[in-house]
Amino acid sequence: MHAILRNGVIAIGLATAASPAAAQWTRVTALPATDMFSVFAKGDTIAAGADTAVYVSTNAGATWKRSAKVAPGVTGIVALWVRNGRIFAGTHGQGVFVSDDLGDTWLGFNQGLVGAIFDTQLAVVGMLVRGDSLYLATDGGGPWVRNLAGAGTWSRFGDLNGDTTAPIMNDITASDSRLLSSGGGNGTVFIRDRGDANWRLSFLSNVSFTAGLGPLTAAWTGHGWVVGSNGGLFRSPDAQEPWTPTGPRLGILLHVSFATRGRELFADLGIEGGSLISHSLDDGVTWQTLDTMFGTFIYKLAVVGGSELYASRLDGLWHRSIDTVSVPGDRDLGGLRFALAGPQPVRDDVRFRFELPEAGRASIEVFDVAGRRAPGRVDELWSAGPHDVSWSARDLGPGIYQARLTAGGRHEVVRLVRVR
Repeated sequence: MHAILRNGVIAIGLATAASPAAAQWTRVTALPATDMFSVFAKGDTIAAGADTAVYVSTNAGATWKRSAKVAPGVTGIVALWVRNGRIFAGTHGQGVFVSDDLGDTWLGFNQGLVGAIFDTQLAVVGMLVRGDSLYLATDGGGPWVRNLAGAGTWSRFGDLNGDTTAPIMNDITASDSRLLSSGGGNGTVFIRDRGDANWRLSFLSNVSFTAGLGPLTAAWTGHGWVVGSNGGLFRSPDAQEPWTPTGPRLGILLHVSFATRGRELFADLGIEGGSLISHSLDDGVTWQTLDTMFGTFIYKLAVVGGSELYASRLDGLWHRSIDTVSVPGDRDLGGLRFALAGPQPVRDDVRFRFELPEAGRASIEVFDVAGRRAPGRVDELWSAGPHDVSWSARDLGPGIYQARLTAGGRHEVVRLVRVR
Protein backbone atom coordinates (compact mmCIF):
# COMPACT_ATOMS: atom_id res chain seq x y z
CA MET A 1 0.00 0.00 0.00
CA HIS A 2 1.16 3.53 -0.83
CA ALA A 3 0.07 6.96 0.42
CA ILE A 4 0.74 10.18 -1.44
CA LEU A 5 -0.02 13.80 -0.64
CA ARG A 6 -1.29 15.29 -3.88
CA ASN A 7 -3.03 18.67 -4.22
CA GLY A 8 -3.72 18.71 -0.50
CA VAL A 9 -5.43 15.28 -0.53
CA ILE A 10 -4.00 12.00 0.68
CA ALA A 11 -4.68 9.30 -1.90
CA ILE A 12 -4.36 5.69 -0.80
CA GLY A 13 -3.66 3.11 -3.49
CA LEU A 14 -3.12 -0.64 -3.66
CA ALA A 15 -0.44 -1.98 -5.94
CA THR A 16 -2.54 -3.41 -8.76
CA ALA A 17 -6.10 -4.64 -8.76
CA ALA A 18 -7.30 -7.54 -10.85
CA SER A 19 -10.13 -6.35 -13.10
CA PRO A 20 -11.13 -6.63 -16.76
CA ALA A 21 -9.59 -3.20 -17.35
CA ALA A 22 -6.27 -4.28 -15.85
CA ALA A 23 -5.89 -6.83 -18.65
CA GLN A 24 -5.75 -3.94 -21.15
CA TRP A 25 -2.58 -2.61 -19.52
CA THR A 26 0.97 -4.02 -19.50
CA ARG A 27 3.73 -2.90 -17.17
CA VAL A 28 7.06 -1.84 -18.70
CA THR A 29 9.22 -4.41 -16.93
CA ALA A 30 12.48 -2.63 -17.78
CA LEU A 31 11.48 -0.05 -15.16
CA PRO A 32 10.95 -0.81 -11.46
CA ALA A 33 7.45 -1.35 -10.10
CA THR A 34 7.58 1.79 -8.00
CA ASP A 35 6.43 5.39 -8.21
CA MET A 36 6.78 6.92 -11.67
CA PHE A 37 5.83 10.51 -10.97
CA SER A 38 5.88 11.77 -14.56
CA VAL A 39 5.96 10.68 -18.20
CA PHE A 40 6.83 12.67 -21.33
CA ALA A 41 6.50 11.53 -24.96
CA LYS A 42 7.36 13.11 -28.29
CA GLY A 43 7.98 11.12 -31.44
CA ASP A 44 9.89 7.97 -30.51
CA THR A 45 11.27 9.51 -27.29
CA ILE A 46 9.70 8.58 -23.95
CA ALA A 47 10.95 9.71 -20.55
CA ALA A 48 9.63 8.65 -17.14
CA GLY A 49 10.57 10.29 -13.85
CA ALA A 50 11.09 8.13 -10.76
CA ASP A 51 12.36 9.11 -7.30
CA THR A 52 16.01 9.91 -8.08
CA ALA A 53 16.46 9.05 -11.76
CA VAL A 54 14.91 9.35 -15.22
CA TYR A 55 14.27 6.40 -17.53
CA VAL A 56 14.61 7.19 -21.25
CA SER A 57 13.72 5.36 -24.44
CA THR A 58 14.58 6.76 -27.88
CA ASN A 59 12.97 3.92 -29.85
CA ALA A 60 9.31 4.08 -28.76
CA GLY A 61 9.80 1.86 -25.72
CA ALA A 62 11.76 -0.99 -27.31
CA THR A 63 14.74 -0.42 -24.99
CA TRP A 64 15.29 1.75 -21.92
CA LYS A 65 18.18 3.52 -20.23
CA ARG A 66 18.33 4.52 -16.57
CA SER A 67 19.95 7.87 -15.92
CA ALA A 68 22.45 8.69 -13.23
CA LYS A 69 21.05 10.07 -9.98
CA VAL A 70 19.82 13.57 -10.79
CA ALA A 71 21.18 15.21 -7.61
CA PRO A 72 21.68 14.45 -3.91
CA GLY A 73 18.50 14.79 -1.91
CA VAL A 74 16.10 14.60 -4.85
CA THR A 75 13.13 12.37 -4.00
CA GLY A 76 10.84 12.80 -7.01
CA ILE A 77 11.12 13.83 -10.68
CA VAL A 78 7.65 15.34 -11.04
CA ALA A 79 7.99 17.15 -14.40
CA LEU A 80 9.91 16.27 -17.58
CA TRP A 81 10.62 17.70 -21.02
CA VAL A 82 12.99 16.51 -23.74
CA ARG A 83 14.12 18.97 -26.43
CA ASN A 84 16.87 18.41 -29.02
CA GLY A 85 18.31 15.57 -26.96
CA ARG A 86 18.39 17.61 -23.71
CA ILE A 87 16.42 16.32 -20.73
CA PHE A 88 14.94 18.89 -18.36
CA ALA A 89 13.90 17.41 -15.00
CA GLY A 90 11.72 19.33 -12.55
CA THR A 91 11.88 18.35 -8.90
CA HIS A 92 9.87 19.15 -5.79
CA GLY A 93 11.98 21.61 -3.81
CA GLN A 94 15.25 21.56 -5.74
CA GLY A 95 14.20 23.24 -8.96
CA VAL A 96 15.34 22.08 -12.42
CA PHE A 97 18.25 19.96 -13.63
CA VAL A 98 19.43 19.40 -17.21
CA SER A 99 21.29 16.60 -18.98
CA ASP A 100 22.88 16.85 -22.44
CA ASP A 101 23.83 13.16 -22.64
CA LEU A 102 20.52 11.36 -21.99
CA GLY A 103 21.06 11.26 -18.25
CA ASP A 104 24.69 10.19 -17.90
CA THR A 105 25.45 13.50 -16.17
CA TRP A 106 23.31 16.30 -14.73
CA LEU A 107 23.79 19.99 -14.07
CA GLY A 108 21.75 22.37 -11.97
CA PHE A 109 19.60 24.69 -14.08
CA ASN A 110 18.39 27.00 -11.33
CA GLN A 111 20.10 30.32 -12.02
CA GLY A 112 17.60 32.87 -10.71
CA LEU A 113 14.98 30.28 -9.76
CA VAL A 114 14.52 31.16 -6.11
CA GLY A 115 11.70 32.41 -3.96
CA ALA A 116 10.57 29.72 -1.57
CA ILE A 117 11.37 29.72 2.16
CA PHE A 118 14.79 31.38 2.69
CA ASP A 119 14.99 31.92 -1.12
CA THR A 120 15.56 28.25 -1.84
CA GLN A 121 14.84 26.56 -5.15
CA LEU A 122 11.13 26.37 -5.94
CA ALA A 123 9.00 23.25 -6.15
CA VAL A 124 8.35 22.55 -9.83
CA VAL A 125 5.00 20.91 -10.64
CA GLY A 126 4.76 21.41 -14.41
CA MET A 127 6.87 22.49 -17.38
CA LEU A 128 6.60 23.01 -21.11
CA VAL A 129 8.69 24.31 -23.99
CA ARG A 130 7.28 26.74 -26.55
CA GLY A 131 9.73 27.99 -29.14
CA ASP A 132 13.00 28.77 -27.37
CA SER A 133 11.37 29.34 -23.97
CA LEU A 134 11.00 26.89 -21.09
CA TYR A 135 8.04 27.66 -18.82
CA LEU A 136 7.54 26.38 -15.28
CA ALA A 137 4.56 26.03 -12.98
CA THR A 138 5.67 26.16 -9.35
CA ASP A 139 3.90 25.31 -6.12
CA GLY A 140 3.53 28.68 -4.44
CA GLY A 141 5.91 30.69 -6.62
CA GLY A 142 3.74 31.21 -9.71
CA PRO A 143 4.96 30.96 -13.32
CA TRP A 144 8.58 31.30 -14.49
CA VAL A 145 10.32 31.42 -17.88
CA ARG A 146 13.83 30.96 -19.24
CA ASN A 147 15.17 31.40 -22.76
CA LEU A 148 17.00 28.29 -24.00
CA ALA A 149 18.74 29.92 -26.95
CA GLY A 150 21.49 31.53 -24.87
CA ALA A 151 23.08 31.66 -21.43
CA GLY A 152 20.13 33.27 -19.68
CA THR A 153 18.57 32.94 -16.24
CA TRP A 154 15.08 32.38 -14.89
CA SER A 155 12.64 35.25 -14.42
CA ARG A 156 9.11 35.54 -13.09
CA PHE A 157 6.58 35.37 -15.91
CA GLY A 158 4.05 37.86 -14.63
CA ASP A 159 1.70 37.79 -11.67
CA LEU A 160 -1.52 35.82 -11.24
CA ASN A 161 -3.44 38.71 -9.73
CA GLY A 162 -7.00 38.61 -8.45
CA ASP A 163 -6.84 35.28 -6.59
CA THR A 164 -4.52 34.99 -3.59
CA THR A 165 -4.31 31.20 -4.02
CA ALA A 166 -3.36 31.33 -7.72
CA PRO A 167 0.47 31.18 -7.28
CA ILE A 168 -0.07 27.68 -5.85
CA MET A 169 0.04 26.26 -9.36
CA ASN A 170 -0.67 22.67 -10.40
CA ASP A 171 0.21 22.85 -14.11
CA ILE A 172 0.82 25.05 -17.14
CA THR A 173 -0.53 24.28 -20.62
CA ALA A 174 -0.14 25.87 -24.06
CA SER A 175 -1.86 26.22 -27.41
CA ASP A 176 -0.09 27.77 -30.39
CA SER A 177 -0.63 31.27 -29.03
CA ARG A 178 -2.00 31.01 -25.48
CA LEU A 179 -0.78 29.81 -22.07
CA LEU A 180 -3.16 28.61 -19.37
CA SER A 181 -2.27 28.38 -15.68
CA SER A 182 -4.08 25.81 -13.52
CA GLY A 183 -3.94 26.22 -9.76
CA GLY A 184 -5.35 27.81 -6.67
CA GLY A 185 -8.57 26.85 -4.96
CA ASN A 186 -11.14 29.44 -5.96
CA GLY A 187 -12.32 28.22 -9.37
CA THR A 188 -10.05 30.46 -11.39
CA VAL A 189 -7.68 29.86 -14.30
CA PHE A 190 -5.37 32.42 -15.90
CA ILE A 191 -4.60 32.91 -19.58
CA ARG A 192 -1.84 34.85 -21.34
CA ASP A 193 -1.35 35.38 -25.07
CA ARG A 194 1.83 36.22 -26.97
CA GLY A 195 2.63 39.86 -26.44
CA ASP A 196 0.37 40.26 -23.39
CA ALA A 197 1.82 42.26 -20.51
CA ASN A 198 0.30 39.94 -17.91
CA TRP A 199 -2.21 37.17 -17.20
CA ARG A 200 -6.00 37.52 -17.42
CA LEU A 201 -8.49 35.92 -15.04
CA SER A 202 -11.20 33.46 -16.13
CA PHE A 203 -13.91 31.97 -13.86
CA LEU A 204 -14.92 28.34 -14.29
CA SER A 205 -18.29 29.21 -12.73
CA ASN A 206 -18.69 32.00 -15.35
CA VAL A 207 -19.67 34.42 -12.58
CA SER A 208 -17.16 34.80 -9.76
CA PHE A 209 -14.81 33.01 -7.37
CA THR A 210 -15.85 29.53 -6.20
CA ALA A 211 -14.19 28.61 -2.91
CA GLY A 212 -12.79 25.06 -2.87
CA LEU A 213 -12.87 24.53 -6.66
CA GLY A 214 -9.28 23.75 -7.61
CA PRO A 215 -8.13 23.52 -11.26
CA LEU A 216 -5.58 20.71 -11.52
CA THR A 217 -4.55 20.61 -15.18
CA ALA A 218 -5.73 21.52 -18.68
CA ALA A 219 -5.55 20.30 -22.28
CA TRP A 220 -5.73 22.00 -25.67
CA THR A 221 -7.13 19.82 -28.48
CA GLY A 222 -6.46 22.24 -31.31
CA HIS A 223 -10.09 23.41 -31.28
CA GLY A 224 -10.91 23.86 -27.61
CA TRP A 225 -9.72 23.79 -24.00
CA VAL A 226 -10.66 21.35 -21.25
CA VAL A 227 -9.77 22.05 -17.61
CA GLY A 228 -9.71 19.23 -15.07
CA SER A 229 -10.50 20.25 -11.50
CA ASN A 230 -11.34 18.58 -8.20
CA GLY A 231 -14.96 19.42 -9.05
CA GLY A 232 -15.00 17.86 -12.54
CA LEU A 233 -14.18 18.86 -16.10
CA PHE A 234 -14.96 22.18 -17.80
CA ARG A 235 -14.79 23.03 -21.51
CA SER A 236 -14.36 26.32 -23.38
CA PRO A 237 -13.37 26.95 -27.00
CA ASP A 238 -10.98 29.77 -26.04
CA ALA A 239 -10.32 29.29 -22.29
CA GLN A 240 -12.68 32.15 -21.45
CA GLU A 241 -16.25 32.38 -20.25
CA PRO A 242 -18.63 30.72 -20.84
CA TRP A 243 -17.21 27.48 -19.42
CA THR A 244 -19.41 24.39 -19.78
CA PRO A 245 -19.27 21.44 -17.33
CA THR A 246 -18.51 18.22 -19.17
CA GLY A 247 -17.32 14.66 -18.59
CA PRO A 248 -18.48 11.95 -16.17
CA ARG A 249 -20.05 13.10 -12.91
CA LEU A 250 -17.86 11.35 -10.32
CA GLY A 251 -17.94 13.68 -7.33
CA ILE A 252 -14.63 14.90 -5.93
CA LEU A 253 -11.62 14.12 -8.14
CA LEU A 254 -8.29 13.55 -6.41
CA HIS A 255 -6.27 13.91 -9.57
CA VAL A 256 -6.69 14.59 -13.31
CA SER A 257 -4.28 14.02 -16.19
CA PHE A 258 -4.82 14.49 -19.94
CA ALA A 259 -3.19 13.17 -23.11
CA THR A 260 -4.13 14.09 -26.67
CA ARG A 261 -4.07 12.37 -30.05
CA GLY A 262 -5.01 15.05 -32.54
CA ARG A 263 -8.49 16.20 -31.50
CA GLU A 264 -8.99 13.11 -29.33
CA LEU A 265 -8.62 13.54 -25.59
CA PHE A 266 -7.76 10.88 -23.01
CA ALA A 267 -8.36 11.69 -19.34
CA ASP A 268 -7.35 9.97 -16.13
CA LEU A 269 -9.94 10.84 -13.48
CA GLY A 270 -8.57 9.87 -10.07
CA ILE A 271 -11.31 9.01 -7.60
CA GLU A 272 -11.29 7.49 -4.14
CA GLY A 273 -10.43 3.84 -4.66
CA GLY A 274 -9.03 4.00 -8.17
CA SER A 275 -8.91 5.65 -11.59
CA LEU A 276 -11.31 6.04 -14.49
CA ILE A 277 -9.85 6.42 -18.00
CA SER A 278 -12.23 8.37 -20.23
CA HIS A 279 -11.99 9.24 -23.91
CA SER A 280 -13.47 12.09 -25.97
CA LEU A 281 -13.57 12.26 -29.76
CA ASP A 282 -15.04 15.76 -30.01
CA ASP A 283 -12.80 18.16 -28.07
CA GLY A 284 -14.22 17.18 -24.69
CA VAL A 285 -17.94 17.63 -25.47
CA THR A 286 -18.90 13.97 -25.00
CA TRP A 287 -17.04 11.15 -23.24
CA GLN A 288 -16.90 7.38 -23.09
CA THR A 289 -15.26 5.19 -20.45
CA LEU A 290 -12.30 3.11 -21.63
CA ASP A 291 -11.09 1.57 -18.36
CA THR A 292 -12.06 1.45 -14.71
CA MET A 293 -9.11 0.46 -12.52
CA PHE A 294 -9.69 -0.15 -8.83
CA GLY A 295 -6.83 0.46 -6.41
CA THR A 296 -4.72 2.25 -9.04
CA PHE A 297 -3.33 5.78 -8.80
CA ILE A 298 -2.08 7.46 -11.98
CA TYR A 299 0.16 10.52 -12.02
CA LYS A 300 0.40 11.33 -15.75
CA LEU A 301 -0.74 10.12 -19.18
CA ALA A 302 1.03 10.36 -22.55
CA VAL A 303 0.33 9.11 -26.08
CA VAL A 304 3.26 7.45 -27.86
CA GLY A 305 3.33 6.99 -31.62
CA GLY A 306 -0.39 7.59 -31.91
CA SER A 307 -1.10 3.98 -30.95
CA GLU A 308 -0.08 3.52 -27.30
CA LEU A 309 -1.33 5.23 -24.14
CA TYR A 310 1.26 5.36 -21.35
CA ALA A 311 0.51 5.94 -17.66
CA SER A 312 3.02 6.74 -14.94
CA ARG A 313 1.61 5.11 -11.82
CA LEU A 314 2.28 4.23 -8.21
CA ASP A 315 3.43 0.82 -9.39
CA GLY A 316 5.60 1.72 -12.37
CA LEU A 317 5.13 2.69 -16.00
CA TRP A 318 2.27 1.01 -17.85
CA HIS A 319 0.89 1.11 -21.39
CA ARG A 320 -2.05 -0.09 -23.44
CA SER A 321 -2.96 -0.06 -27.13
CA ILE A 322 -5.37 2.59 -28.41
CA ASP A 323 -5.29 1.34 -32.01
CA THR A 324 -8.88 0.15 -31.73
CA VAL A 325 -10.13 3.41 -30.21
CA SER A 326 -11.54 5.23 -33.24
CA VAL A 327 -14.24 7.63 -34.31
CA PRO A 328 -17.65 5.88 -34.44
CA GLY A 329 -18.91 5.81 -37.99
CA ASP A 330 -15.93 7.86 -39.15
CA ARG A 331 -17.80 11.01 -38.13
CA ASP A 332 -16.52 14.27 -39.64
CA LEU A 333 -15.25 16.30 -36.70
CA GLY A 334 -14.36 19.25 -38.89
CA GLY A 335 -17.80 19.92 -40.39
CA LEU A 336 -19.22 22.36 -37.80
CA ARG A 337 -18.41 25.99 -38.66
CA PHE A 338 -19.52 29.26 -37.06
CA ALA A 339 -18.58 32.88 -37.84
CA LEU A 340 -19.86 36.43 -38.14
CA ALA A 341 -21.01 37.36 -41.63
CA GLY A 342 -20.31 41.07 -41.06
CA PRO A 343 -17.64 43.32 -39.58
CA GLN A 344 -16.74 43.97 -35.95
CA PRO A 345 -17.74 45.84 -33.87
CA VAL A 346 -21.47 45.13 -34.27
CA ARG A 347 -24.32 47.55 -33.74
CA ASP A 348 -28.06 46.81 -33.85
CA ASP A 349 -28.15 43.77 -36.12
CA VAL A 350 -25.84 40.77 -36.33
CA ARG A 351 -25.68 38.20 -39.06
CA PHE A 352 -24.25 34.77 -38.20
CA ARG A 353 -23.00 32.27 -40.76
CA PHE A 354 -22.71 28.58 -39.85
CA GLU A 355 -22.30 25.21 -41.52
CA LEU A 356 -23.68 21.89 -40.27
CA PRO A 357 -22.16 18.51 -41.21
CA GLU A 358 -25.60 16.88 -41.00
CA ALA A 359 -29.24 17.87 -40.68
CA GLY A 360 -30.59 18.46 -37.18
CA ARG A 361 -31.43 20.97 -34.49
CA ALA A 362 -29.02 23.86 -33.94
CA SER A 363 -29.19 26.75 -31.50
CA ILE A 364 -27.38 30.07 -31.15
CA GLU A 365 -27.11 31.78 -27.75
CA VAL A 366 -25.31 34.98 -26.75
CA PHE A 367 -23.63 35.43 -23.33
CA ASP A 368 -22.06 38.38 -21.58
CA VAL A 369 -18.69 38.15 -19.79
CA ALA A 370 -20.44 37.04 -16.57
CA GLY A 371 -22.04 34.09 -18.36
CA ARG A 372 -25.56 35.57 -18.41
CA ARG A 373 -27.57 34.63 -21.50
CA ALA A 374 -29.06 37.44 -23.57
CA PRO A 375 -32.68 37.24 -24.81
CA GLY A 376 -33.34 36.11 -28.35
CA ARG A 377 -32.17 32.49 -28.51
CA VAL A 378 -32.21 30.92 -31.98
CA ASP A 379 -33.32 27.28 -31.93
CA GLU A 380 -34.50 25.56 -35.12
CA LEU A 381 -34.17 22.48 -37.31
CA TRP A 382 -31.72 22.96 -40.18
CA SER A 383 -30.56 20.99 -43.20
CA ALA A 384 -26.93 20.00 -43.64
CA GLY A 385 -24.70 22.64 -45.20
CA PRO A 386 -24.23 26.43 -44.91
CA HIS A 387 -26.79 28.83 -43.40
CA ASP A 388 -27.12 32.52 -42.55
CA VAL A 389 -29.30 33.89 -39.76
CA SER A 390 -30.00 37.42 -38.49
CA TRP A 391 -30.07 38.30 -34.80
CA SER A 392 -31.00 41.54 -33.08
CA ALA A 393 -28.42 43.05 -30.71
CA ARG A 394 -30.55 46.07 -29.82
CA ASP A 395 -31.06 44.91 -26.23
CA LEU A 396 -27.32 44.54 -25.58
CA GLY A 397 -25.32 47.22 -23.87
CA PRO A 398 -21.85 48.15 -25.12
CA GLY A 399 -19.30 45.48 -24.29
CA ILE A 400 -17.85 42.10 -25.18
CA TYR A 401 -20.08 39.07 -25.72
CA GLN A 402 -19.77 35.49 -26.91
CA ALA A 403 -22.18 33.78 -29.30
CA ARG A 404 -22.31 29.98 -29.02
CA LEU A 405 -23.56 27.60 -31.71
CA THR A 406 -24.68 24.19 -30.42
CA ALA A 407 -25.39 21.32 -32.83
CA GLY A 408 -25.09 17.56 -32.50
CA GLY A 409 -23.61 17.79 -29.00
CA ARG A 410 -20.80 20.08 -30.17
CA HIS A 411 -20.15 23.80 -29.69
CA GLU A 412 -18.43 26.58 -31.58
CA VAL A 413 -18.02 30.13 -30.24
CA VAL A 414 -17.44 33.55 -31.81
CA ARG A 415 -16.82 36.82 -29.97
CA LEU A 416 -18.90 39.97 -30.42
CA VAL A 417 -17.93 43.54 -29.60
CA ARG A 418 -21.06 45.70 -29.29
CA VAL A 419 -21.01 49.48 -29.67
CA ARG A 420 -23.81 52.05 -29.81
